[in-house]
Amino acid sequence: MRRIKKVSITKYIISYLIVLIFALSFLMVIFVSILADRMIYYDIQSTLIREIIKNNKNVRFEDGIIKPNEDFRFEDDGIYFQIVAENGSLILGESPIVLETTEKGVSQRLEMVESGGEEYYVIGRINKRLTKKVGHLIYNQCIVNKRNIDSKYQFIKYTSYASTPIFLALVLMAGIVMSGKISGPLKQMSETAEIIGQEGKLSKRMEYDGKIKELGVLAATNNGMLERIEHMLETQKQFSSDVAHELRTPIAVLLAQCEYAKEYAGTKKEFDDAIEVIYRQTKKTNMVITQLLNLNRLERDHVVLDLENADLDEMICSICDEIEFKEKDGVQFDLSLSGVRADVDIGLMLILLQNLIQNAVKYSSRPARVKIATRYREGAVVVTVQDFGCGIREKDLPYIFEPFYRVEKSRNSEGFGLGLPLADRIAKVHGGELKVDSVWGEGSTFTLVIAGDNPKNKS
Repeated sequence: MRRIKKVSITKYIISYLIVLIFALSFLMVIFVSILADRMIYYDIQSTLIREIIKNNKNVRFEDGIIKPNEDFRFEDDGIYFQIVAENGSLILGESPIVLETTEKGVSQRLEMVESGGEEYYVIGRINKRLTKKVGHLIYNQCIVNKRNIDSKYQFIKYTSYASTPIFLALVLMAGIVMSGKISGPLKQMSETAEIIGQEGKLSKRMEYDGKIKELGVLAATNNGMLERIEHMLETQKQFSSDVAHELRTPIAVLLAQCEYAKEYAGTKKEFDDAIEVIYRQTKKTNMVITQLLNLNRLERDHVVLDLENADLDEMICSICDEIEFKEKDGVQFDLSLSGVRADVDIGLMLILLQNLIQNAVKYSSRPARVKIATRYREGAVVVTVQDFGCGIREKDLPYIFEPFYRVEKSRNSEGFGLGLPLADRIAKVHGGELKVDSVWGEGSTFTLVIAGDNPKNKS
């Protein structure tokens, strides 16, 4: 595969601009040459016609003869004026050349004739006043040496030629300035990106305050990407630190209990107590690892949903019965269920609902009171879980779905800070959302919204 040679944007723009300028120069020279010749032609023709019309008034027809007035000009600044018959024969005036009479008569368009090695312009116009009096066509005609009159117009032509390179030079300068305005910010952005890549300074941002919209969008997009990368790396670092912290405590307890059982457990009761502690800590560690694996799979879209049309009310009742059995009289559930069904992965949905309900019980004062309601709303299933515990501070609400985030001062520190993030990811993979409303000191309400089947819509 052929490798493309890399060049700077300034060199790239200027190179193409120079090629374009040379092409334009060639075209402009041709265009100016043609245009200048045409302009000269029409200007000479207009000038001579204007002089003919002015001199037309200075002749008269008297006693059957065409006579000049005192103001009639026979020659003026190299232009010779004549009165000629229809066939071109000279009636009045002077001529630097002898023109042949023809049947075609006098031309009313500017023509060029040769005589004695010289070129002359000739043009005529009908003298309507004399023609009416004489009874046949009479023309006013003028003749001028081409060399004499062309010299007056050469300055225009040469000025046109000279203006072409000046104009193109200005275009080139403007192109260089514009390429600098584009390449300057791009060069600064690339240098910033290189510094970030070499030194790992993800906090550094690209700056652009110019007028080019696309460069502003590019800088803003890159800065947004850098912010996301920086946040992702910081989250990853925090996540690794939190995982280490969560696993370090139970593992330390496990090691301590193993050493105690090995060295000091002298009776079966002491040994059983040590085993019980080891069992609880192992179970806790296994729970952390399981939730981490589930969360990781959900975040990386490695979960294939096994969807079934499930009765969510039945799942909620099952979870509540289990919690009531464990808590005895320590919890009271206020259920308002509407018989909702939805296509869900039952295993994942049980994890989601269990986390929401257990959280509501966990963060409520005893005896805990939890209200759970289900209903259909605009083609969706809505599940609300409300507790009347300590609530969540407003400043903490944006972070409660982040792994390992726990509000230690406002809620007790039990758990690992993985339940709500896991519930949130499960809701999202089902195409739904999980929202929270909370008032500090009054309690929290979690609302799950997912697509559902309302039997009434099918009847």
